[in-house]
Amino acid sequence: MGLALIKEKESSGVFRKDFEEALLRLSDIARLAEQKLSLKVDNYIQEQFNKQNQEIHQLSEIVNSYRK
Repeated sequence: MGLALIKEKESSGVFRKDFEEALLRLSDIARLAEQKLSLKVDNYIQEQFNKQNQEIHQLSEIVNSYRK
């Protein structure tokens, strides 16, 4: 008597299972996009760090050569 029934179909005609599957697919797409973006940002930061580190090393060698 007092039990609530889960609606399988809303009045708009969308089945709950179809909606849940679509939501999961959308979630997977968003997760993959975030991973790709995160990897690109990480790679860019690493490249910039390496570039600046190399420039510092070169300048350090130049400064040390003038000291001699």
